[in-house]
Amino acid sequence: MRKLAGAAAICCGIVFSAAADGPPAPGAAVTARTLARLLLVDARRAGSRIVAVGDRGYILLSDDDGATWRRAKSPEAPLLTAVAFEDAKRGLAVGHDATILATEDGGETWTKMFSAPADQRPLLSVAWVAPSRAIAIGAYGAYYESLDGGRTWNPRKILDDDKHLNALVDLGQGRLLIAGEAGTLLSSSDAGAHWTPLASPYKGSYFGGLVAADGAIIVYGLRGRIFRSADGGATWNPVDDASDAALMAGERLPDGALVVAGAMGAALVSRDDGRSFQPIATGTSRMLAKPVVGSAGELLLMGEAGVRSAKVPLHRKAGS
Repeated sequence: MRKLAGAAAICCGIVFSAAADGPPAPGAAVTARTLARLLLVDARRAGSRIVAVGDRGYILLSDDDGATWRRAKSPEAPLLTAVAFEDAKRGLAVGHDATILATEDGGETWTKMFSAPADQRPLLSVAWVAPSRAIAIGAYGAYYESLDGGRTWNPRKILDDDKHLNALVDLGQGRLLIAGEAGTLLSSSDAGAHWTPLASPYKGSYFGGLVAADGAIIVYGLRGRIFRSADGGATWNPVDDASDAALMAGERLPDGALVVAGAMGAALVSRDDGRSFQPIATGTSRMLAKPVVGSAGELLLMGEAGVRSAKVPLHRKAGS
């Protein structure tokens, strides 16, 4: 069985010694010392709150732009790899063992909705495609969908083979993109009812995608490769950047800037809708798994050592 690549492949546990802080209880505050020893793989905003997921099924919450964190009340779970919110209250988190958790209160409490450990297919991405419809994808072609707001989940096969499906990107107006292993790119124009393969400019794996303010699609992955499409994925152009580290995840900032981050502490920013990227100083060589907007002018970088911050001043738009 071939191995997973990227952040989802990291299964290292957290060892708490008697002399160190113990694991935080559900609902308890997380100390800075403990936070620095956590692997956090993904994070999203739920209203003004930041919700982060990662190792040992931990779900962390911050209501002050990352200054302090506490642990949500959630069931025991393996590594969680992705989280998504339909609004400020309703969210989903997915991870290894095809685990799917749901929240109805902005991440305070979570309930296990689905799990299939015998399948040995980690879920790697999840998205709401309508108020009552959600899709989760993952390793070895895993694809599950819910038509009832995340309460029940049904498997589907959308590939003839079992390539890893690494990222599900909402392009807007019912259009979706899946980026995955070995150059896999799939497109849907009907919120996932049907999928069509796209010609790929790269045979390596993609780990994520973003939509620029001008509607361009950006995909990124192994060896720092970034590609941009201005025609909905019909054609792609390579983007020069200053990194050859694998790029794992990205974020579009409020001013339209695009940030991607990944292995070896790499983080890059684009202020021209993905036509070019420049490096951001992160002060680490540890893996970065997800950038998230913090307070004004600050970027929070989730990864192998919890949360780091980097300064990325937001540009004011003309007239603002």
